[in-house]
Amino acid sequence: MDPVSMSDDPRSREPRPPANRAAAARDALGRAHLGKPSLGRITAQSGAGAGRRAQVAIAVFVALGVGLAYSYGVAPTASTSAAVAVPKATPVRNATVVCPEVTGPADATVNAITPTTTSAPAVGDTATLTALGSKTPMATLKQQGTLSVNKGLSGSANLTQDSIPIIGQAGGAYAPGFTVTETLNNVNVSGLRGIASTPCTAPDTDFWFLGPDPTAGTKSVAKLNLFDSDQLAAQVNLSVYNDGGLINTVNAQNVGQGQLVPSGTQHNPIDLSSFSTEGTPIAVHVTATASRVSAALLDSEANAGRDFVLAQKLSAHLLLPGVPAPSAKPASAMKLQLILLAPHNDADVTLHWIGHSKITPTVTVPHLIPDRVTTVDFSNVPATGEAGALQIDSNTGTPILAELKVTGEGGSDTAYISPVQALAGESLVADNTAGSVVELTNNAAKDARVQVTAEGAGAPSPQTVTVPAQTTKTVTLQAPKGAADFAVSVEPLDRATGVYAARVMTAAGGMITIQPMSTALETVQIPAVRSDLSGTVPQ
Repeated sequence: MDPVSMSDDPRSREPRPPANRAAAARDALGRAHLGKPSLGRITAQSGAGAGRRAQVAIAVFVALGVGLAYSYGVAPTASTSAAVAVPKATPVRNATVVCPEVTGPADATVNAITPTTTSAPAVGDTATLTALGSKTPMATLKQQGTLSVNKGLSGSANLTQDSIPIIGQAGGAYAPGFTVTETLNNVNVSGLRGIASTPCTAPDTDFWFLGPDPTAGTKSVAKLNLFDSDQLAAQVNLSVYNDGGLINTVNAQNVGQGQLVPSGTQHNPIDLSSFSTEGTPIAVHVTATASRVSAALLDSEANAGRDFVLAQKLSAHLLLPGVPAPSAKPASAMKLQLILLAPHNDADVTLHWIGHSKITPTVTVPHLIPDRVTTVDFSNVPATGEAGALQIDSNTGTPILAELKVTGEGGSDTAYISPVQALAGESLVADNTAGSVVELTNNAAKDARVQVTAEGAGAPSPQTVTVPAQTTKTVTLQAPKGAADFAVSVEPLDRATGVYAARVMTAAGGMITIQPMSTALETVQIPAVRSDLSGTVPQ
């Protein structure tokens, strides 16, 4: 056949792709109308009107299908995608934190502060502290940047009774950076002593606590408190490990799997000494389902003191700031016990000490066996007068946990140091005493400038500190003029990275508590969004 005549035959022509979506729809409509001769037979049998309606309906469905297919197959233009796919930071509008443990006869202080921002409070914006079971707030923040001080709070008469949680809630302009700190003062409680301080924390579903060493039949007590501030009841599962691995919970009282925490209530404090671990440190894993809980663990060791143990997350790279500087001639030397756990997988780790400089200490860390708590004596690493931080790296990337237990000079009190992330913005501690210190660790390769500000009822008292690369520097705190109680703010300047901080508070008689500092939650990221019709098309 002649190629020319073949190309002139309309039946032999290849269909050309439509130039645009509208053309595609028109072509589909034409093909639907002209390519269905059987519709004529239907029309002849059923009536001309019905046949035309059927033709139109089918044509419309075909055209819509072509349009959807075209939309699915063609990516949006670069300008359209970029306009809607950029994550956006927006200020936090609501914040809830819980101080689950307020124990003892009028010995607790709970302070709150919201940093001053460019957004002034509007009508309805508020921040309050309310004790569990009360309908009236015990305190209301009056303005941004002003500390709410609440002393002499009475929890229970002794450690065997339930505590009374304090719930902090902030909305609107009071929510960004809303910070609440709880401190138990050095008052004799059931034969126990020591100061303890902790940030009040937001609800979560997964917590690891590492380091307490309660023993049944002694005055050493570790109490785990769980509170559900959400609208749904939570079911909590609890696993405990020691140097022998996972502890069988069959004989342990009030612990194990499936602990119910109803909405708006606190679970009976769980006495971890029921595990009878014979004085060896333990690790506690708390997971919640159906809802979230706030959790706090207070470790009390009779005459040896007490402190809160902060929750932590598994990570292959950890840094623990806030190790106090040893004195030249203490009554008895400070003790440092490093506690490690590699849940479920074995690991080897490398240590670095960041004090006057960054060094590799001459400390032997044994191979970490899965699920077994390991302890290492770290007491001889800091030199006299050298505060610092400990960096721990898992050599194979296996996630691990680490805690430093500090027994203060004189042996009168204990403190715990948990790992935290480098500061990405402002961090606050809402309860401090004059003479407390902030330890600043710069783990970056260049010097960092950091602003440390004491805030209270009067004018803030800022100071700018330069921390040389890979060193730790100590800043002594003084209350702002006219303020007896104050908060401290720490903020890296010039987008400095690798800055870590901890507040170390001391009191007469060798009392000590250490709070590693985390970035205050001031903004949240709104995920990138763009149009996508793929869900309407079968895959």
